[in-house]
Amino acid sequence: MAHNNYYLDLCTEVFVVHKDTVLLRLHEKYNFWGGPGGHIDPGEDANEAAIREVKEETGLEVMLVGPVDWKAKPTVTNQDLVPPVFVNRHAINEHHDHSAFIFVATTKTTAVQAENAAEETECRWCTKKELDELLKTDSRLQPETHRNACHALEVVTNLNK
Repeated sequence: MAHNNYYLDLCTEVFVVHKDTVLLRLHEKYNFWGGPGGHIDPGEDANEAAIREVKEETGLEVMLVGPVDWKAKPTVTNQDLVPPVFVNRHAINEHHDHSAFIFVATTKTTAVQAENAAEETECRWCTKKELDELLKTDSRLQPETHRNACHALEVVTNLNK
């Protein structure tokens, strides 16, 4: 097999919901709004990485939320994982892509505090109305992120009905 200088990293992004708000975090390197997230470490599954990244970047304890009709059915040999709500692939540069597993999660608090100074950046809790306004006024909120954040609010609202 021919070798090429191209690589694909597997990552997570999590849209954390508290009541009627969703958390956006300003990415410290790329300067865009998104959910907390990062690379999946060797030996880690996507659920573990999602929970770890949220904790590292925000200090929040979260519970991942699956689709409304999804129920875990563990067996002796299998542990069901919470499925992502979206999966995407995006270019970092011409030789490097990320494939992101995008999750919805809930938390019991809004107190955001990164676990280390390198992870600290601006965070904000947004309602649907605030997301819509931010999309119009801040180019750092990409349409895909707006869609994902709004979807997270909808998923959690439907769970609470």
